[in-house]
Amino acid sequence: MKSRIKLNEGEKLKHEKHRSEGTLAETDIDTYSVVNLSGDVIGSVVHTDHTSIKGFARTQSVLQKDAVGTIIVDETW
Repeated sequence: MKSRIKLNEGEKLKHEKHRSEGTLAETDIDTYSVVNLSGDVIGSVVHTDHTSIKGFARTQSVLQKDAVGTIIVDETW
């Protein structure tokens, strides 16, 4: 996931929360804040990791937004 998001020098991810969804908790969702050197939150990242119940195929996605909600990265693999 980290290779797919765009961080400028000095920016880092801060893990905010984790939750699971689905009848068998087959979807993991992690939410991160993008923090600059001053500690200000300048964006967000949501990483979703889904494992299908039938066939165990795995799909991941990442959605990165800046502080005003503009989408920077939206990828699924």
